[in-house]
Amino acid sequence: MGNKEDLAKAVMDLDEESAYELVEQLIKDGVEPNDIIEILRKGVEVVGDKFNKKEYFLTELVMAGEIFTQAATILGPHMKEAAIDESNVESIVVGTVQGDVHDIGKNIFVTLLKSAGYNVVDLGVDIPPEEFVEKVKETGAKIVAYSGLLTVALESMNTTTEALKAAGLRKNIKIIIGGLPVDELWMKKAGADAFTDNAFEGVNIVKKWLGGAA
Repeated sequence: MGNKEDLAKAVMDLDEESAYELVEQLIKDGVEPNDIIEILRKGVEVVGDKFNKKEYFLTELVMAGEIFTQAATILGPHMKEAAIDESNVESIVVGTVQGDVHDIGKNIFVTLLKSAGYNVVDLGVDIPPEEFVEKVKETGAKIVAYSGLLTVALESMNTTTEALKAAGLRKNIKIIIGGLPVDELWMKKAGADAFTDNAFEGVNIVKKWLGGAA
């Protein structure tokens, strides 16, 4: 039988082969996909902590993100069986704001949203305000998510919100920001509605906003 602690350790040790095998085994053992995702997320979180303490390098951080993404892909078909509901095909626009190119947290958030059955428009990194505006107009998205890790991202988040206001879109959308330095102060300065440094929690916020089960 698969072991949850072994899976968390495989992610922390960046052992791809073992991680994927354990995910498959835990599925066979009847463990809920969301529980497996949470184990994976915690493993990635530990890798992130090691990176912050300079115990791991960026390559290890990227590898952990790739393990998570691939494992979530394995889980995808099983998660859809318990997805919120098929009528919930709301579009969510996500991007790392202008001046920042960090995308590990964003990619994990995007993977989780897709697994939950949402249509995610991932703009990528270093995205100017005009591109967020254009995509919200194009998709009719009700939610916009900004990601950023650098302090310069805060100004870009605020500029993006102002651009959405100028386009007459702000009143119709909810904005969530994510990244390691985000807090309530960042949220207010960015003109956002919510903040989180936890991708799993971010998905639950989105579900609440869109009327799905958290």
